[in-house]
Amino acid sequence: MCARARLPEEYSEIKMKLRFDALAPAPNFKPSWNIAPTQDVLVAIRDPKSGARLPVLLRWGLIPAWAKDAKPWSRTFNARSETVETTTAFKDAWKAGRRCLVVTDGFYEWRKADRQPFAIARALEQLTVMAGLWETWISPAGETVRSCAILTCPANELIAPLHDRMPVILAEEDWPKWLGEVAASAAELKALLRPYPAHRMKLWPVARAVNNWRNDGPHLVEPITI
Repeated sequence: MCARARLPEEYSEIKMKLRFDALAPAPNFKPSWNIAPTQDVLVAIRDPKSGARLPVLLRWGLIPAWAKDAKPWSRTFNARSETVETTTAFKDAWKAGRRCLVVTDGFYEWRKADRQPFAIARALEQLTVMAGLWETWISPAGETVRSCAILTCPANELIAPLHDRMPVILAEEDWPKWLGEVAASAAELKALLRPYPAHRMKLWPVARAVNNWRNDGPHLVEPITI
């Protein structure tokens, strides 16, 4: 699964890496080493009118458009890739093609045996970009909330000793297909929802300070000895 992420990079660097539209306004983005569900995450979406790749901040935890209240949807921050097209909370976004790239520098996972946290990232790349779905919800008070969920898949052999699930991480060459910038069938999209190769990832133990979502800062990713 993926219940905590980080993105400490400056937006100017992210903009170049993600190839956001040059005219797209910069979001009010705050670098963080400890992003938790219900907080905002930076994502890339495709503008359906212009086709441009846009940066937006979305609430992490998808609220279906038909929901009457946001509170029951605090746990919809992950969507199982195997059943995403039939799960009540996510099937509308999947059918409508509301796919996004969730931009991170990596994520954290806790070893089930002792709850020891580990930082995880791609081994050779600056960013760890994940497959996501997004939705727009209008509250009873008329507030518009855009939200997202990160898709998950079975863990690869690196992460399996910690947890049986991991986020779907997309290589750069798959970004256009996932965003709908190039044509892809439903079967082709589902084929992208696979474990990222273990040999292209790294993990290391970190201090338990990351357990508290209120803690933030570069010290959270410093390796420790266990």
